[in-house]
Amino acid sequence: MNTLDTDLLREESTIINRLVITDPQEDIAREEARVAESRPMRTGSDMTGNSLTLVGPDGVDDGGRGGGKSRTEKADKPRKETRFGDYILGQTLGEGEFGKVKMGWKRDGGVQVAIKLIRRETLGNNPNRLPKIYREIKILRGLQHPNIVRLHEMVETERHIGIILEYASGGELFDFILQHRFLKDNAARRLFAQLVSGVGYLHKKGIVHRDLKLENLLLDRNRNIIITDFGFANTFNPADDLTEEIEYRLGDKEFVKKMGLEQMDSSGHRRGDLMQTSCGSPCYAAPELVVSDSLYTGRKVDVWSCGVILVSLRTTFSRAFD
Repeated sequence: MNTLDTDLLREESTIINRLVITDPQEDIAREEARVAESRPMRTGSDMTGNSLTLVGPDGVDDGGRGGGKSRTEKADKPRKETRFGDYILGQTLGEGEFGKVKMGWKRDGGVQVAIKLIRRETLGNNPNRLPKIYREIKILRGLQHPNIVRLHEMVETERHIGIILEYASGGELFDFILQHRFLKDNAARRLFAQLVSGVGYLHKKGIVHRDLKLENLLLDRNRNIIITDFGFANTFNPADDLTEEIEYRLGDKEFVKKMGLEQMDSSGHRRGDLMQTSCGSPCYAAPELVVSDSLYTGRKVDVWSCGVILVSLRTTFSRAFD
């Protein structure tokens, strides 16, 4: 048993703060909506043209995870049940800077969810870390798009902060591409259209993601995109358009200082979508994040990352753009 599970077993399950946004049961309807809006795929074939198996060897639907054991099989093994709030914790889905992402479900047999568990002790004495987590929760609670992960609940105990999210059973798009090596043209176009739809929605809402990459694009069991991990996301005023001169001269520090572009208004925003913190993954980072320490426009950073993702699917798009 790992340290996190041990801590949770030791911890008194007293909840000191709770924010309920939606019922996880809504994920079933969201999945149906993604299927309805996506281009129909041929029955019996996946995005690479290979045979698609959504049923495990025991005949239980495993959500497309390819032969993984069912929840019932795991429950048959005698082990101490680990809980967080109303949820039973299952396998670890991933690990981050401050904690782990675990699969979870309610005892009454509700749908599976992903629970991002953050140990308070990992936040240390850095005054910026906790506000960053709360900002992520604030951003997520206002998002309702079929291709963006849905926040269901936030639960705080003395030792942990738990963010309960929609579960994407298809895993990371990165792993899917590694496994299958290529995607068919129609499927690749469909996925990229879903990505652009989600990112466009964010920008209209005054939100930039700033960490778009294949690892943060999950797939549901029908192979539709779910954008996740908003740890680097930030907000801006979408009604404040920058002039071409301002955008062109952001690398000129004297001009930036003269125009007061580094100054924030009462809401904590700079002009337009101007931002300064360099973040995200180097392989997906726009040049201005790498070669300059000046201000940059958040939306353009997201668009650049989308372009890198498009290049990763380039062989499937070659005929489409000829």
